[in-house]
Amino acid sequence: MIGREGLRPELLERTILALADVREPQGVLAGIARLLETETGCPCTLLAPDRVPPELSAAVPATSVWRSGDRAIVAAIVDGELRAGFSLRCAHELSDDDVRTLRLVSAHASLALSNALAFDQLRHHAREGAALGEAARTVLGFTELQPLAAALCALARRFFNAERSVLYGRTGDELRVLGSSAVAGAPGMPGRLPLDRDEADALMATSAEQRAFALAALRLPAHDGEDRSGLLAVMRVAPFEKADHRLLDGLVTLAALAIRNVELYEESARANRALAESNAFKDDLMAMFAHDFKGPLTVISGFTELMLEDGLEGEQRTAAQTVLAQAGRLAKLSEDALALASTHSAGFSLRRVREDLVPFVGEAVRDANAGGERIELTAPTEPLEVLFDRSRLRHALENLLGNALKYSADPVEVRVSATPAEALIEVRDRGIGIPAAEIERIFTRFGRASNARDRRFAGTGIGLYIARKIVDVHGGRLTVSSLEGEGATFTIGLPRE
Repeated sequence: MIGREGLRPELLERTILALADVREPQGVLAGIARLLETETGCPCTLLAPDRVPPELSAAVPATSVWRSGDRAIVAAIVDGELRAGFSLRCAHELSDDDVRTLRLVSAHASLALSNALAFDQLRHHAREGAALGEAARTVLGFTELQPLAAALCALARRFFNAERSVLYGRTGDELRVLGSSAVAGAPGMPGRLPLDRDEADALMATSAEQRAFALAALRLPAHDGEDRSGLLAVMRVAPFEKADHRLLDGLVTLAALAIRNVELYEESARANRALAESNAFKDDLMAMFAHDFKGPLTVISGFTELMLEDGLEGEQRTAAQTVLAQAGRLAKLSEDALALASTHSAGFSLRRVREDLVPFVGEAVRDANAGGERIELTAPTEPLEVLFDRSRLRHALENLLGNALKYSADPVEVRVSATPAEALIEVRDRGIGIPAAEIERIFTRFGRASNARDRRFAGTGIGLYIARKIVDVHGGRLTVSSLEGEGATFTIGLPRE
């Protein structure tokens, strides 16, 4: 019998059940050891699994108590695996009743330890989730590789309470440092590592100076058949547990995603630069052609006007008038092309002056009427001063007037008015109108209403696009209200301040 009175199973069971609330595995094991020593009156030593005699280790889980003379070892078993042993040295040989009670101790110890290990695992998972969440928020926003590598290494060093962390990436036939983070006085890590993992482990072990280290492989999708592997290396004094390796694996998975995001951003930036260069070349080419068109067109228009003034009659006069009209149309197209190119240019700007808007609109109306008196102007008698670019705004207004005259056989109404905030120019026609679903489409580049195309009205679809761009740069607005078949009203609103 152990002690004079033997073990007291009821008291022992109640005490061990209380240990089920202990959350730390080491706390459970220490509590069991104290309990056994108190209840048996025998010295009790806590043994790690590798210190338990092989005879007992081999018998687990068939038996949970091993005895030999005055010595007994009680096993703590979780999921069939020996987790610890409690070694008792007693003055008397153990009886069968003692062994049965110790087996009860083993069962309760195993239950309490299992609960503590499960709770500990939940804590580890929670910490891993929080750490990986922080890592994701930190590294997934980078657009350059070097800052990303530095931030990733700083996270790894903090998460693992490490002395140094290094991110390696493949360059040719070896791995080279992409980024690192270290505390002062930390042992160094190799600047280069071989691709072979065993060789890399051996070289790292040589550099670690008796420190523990962990390596996690970083793999990126192959690009053009090229291997793009890497390693994240972490060094510290304390050994690495399973939970540490799991967190490290999660971190390198995030790192691979973040690096791929950087690569995609760089690819997108290169594509955008190439597209911008292509667009700039196209706009410059279009502007050059449009500019060079104006010279010959001016000559054609001038000689045609002279021929008409010399008294051409009949078919010759009709032909000359057609040539003059088409030359004017080409000149207008070249002006639109120049304006379109300039709206896409970084140099698109205004030369604004403050002047009365009323006579400015009156000049545009007179020129657009060209003696036809088809446009009716309503304007205030008092000045309406606004800051605007004459050339740009004249182009926008001419586009609106030209559209109104083209799409309506009835008179066109132009009205100049003002609110406390804006000067307004309204151009109203009673033409074919615009389908409700296509109101915004007409302001897009080359956008035309379907009824205009169906009735074969000539046009390129850039006039309204240019007009809105010009008004937008003035800080104003260009809007339209329309009913199909009843006409349309375009309104330019310019800020008065």
